[in-house]
Amino acid sequence: MAERHVLVMFVFVLGLAVSVGLASASTNLTGSLEAYRVVVNDEGVEKFLPADNARPKDVIEYRLIYTNTGDQPIQQILITDPVPIGTQLLHPSAQQPKTARVEFSIDGGKNFHTWPILVKKTAENGVEKLVEATPDMVTHLRWTLTEAIQPEGDITLTYRTVIK
Repeated sequence: MAERHVLVMFVFVLGLAVSVGLASASTNLTGSLEAYRVVVNDEGVEKFLPADNARPKDVIEYRLIYTNTGDQPIQQILITDPVPIGTQLLHPSAQQPKTARVEFSIDGGKNFHTWPILVKKTAENGVEKLVEATPDMVTHLRWTLTEAIQPEGDITLTYRTVIK
């Protein structure tokens, strides 16, 4: 029962932590966050169940849904979402729709890069080399929308994590 409350709590915190940047101030962009436990049946078909009873090693799909409730297109939107604490990004699970570019941060959301991200690693002999970052290093995702969201239009962005 305690695991269930922990998951619900971090999903709630995640919903509060999503940030949206707009070139022009607009209160006509509404957003919601949905979280689903991904279960694959014997035939290999995915089912989406409520995430409120997830356990370690379960895969969770997050869906960020943004809708333009105004009467003018909304342009130049950045949507940033932290990877929930206690989970690890499944890569490459972040959806890159035709109208958005997805980037990843491994430093708490300070810098964003397309995948693969290269990091310096020091070998036992002291020599530094560049290696590809691993999905467990990702702390944030950011989508840059390349097209406006039209009035009454919406966009859904998704990514998956696994509970540690």
